[in-house]
Amino acid sequence: MDHLCPVCNGLASLSQACQRCGTLLADAGRLYDYYGDYSPYREIDDAKLDNGYPDRRNHQCLHTGWCSFCQAEQTVAVQEWTPDKLFYE
Repeated sequence: MDHLCPVCNGLASLSQACQRCGTLLADAGRLYDYYGDYSPYREIDDAKLDNGYPDRRNHQCLHTGWCSFCQAEQTVAVQEWTPDKLFYE
């Protein structure tokens, strides 16, 4: 079954508080896009194979959250949606 990230696809916004100060984090994009020069062009599931996170198994998309208040950067796991979530909720 296919899964998609609601944040990457504009269906939801990142809604995670900063662990340091509690300010709402801004979405700074997918974590995979920071791996190297060509990483934004790499298949998403391929990038999930060797990143050290259980994101592929758990159907999560890792995003980088940025706190504008305390300048902290955090990894946020966004739960991916299945097609039935799109049509029945």
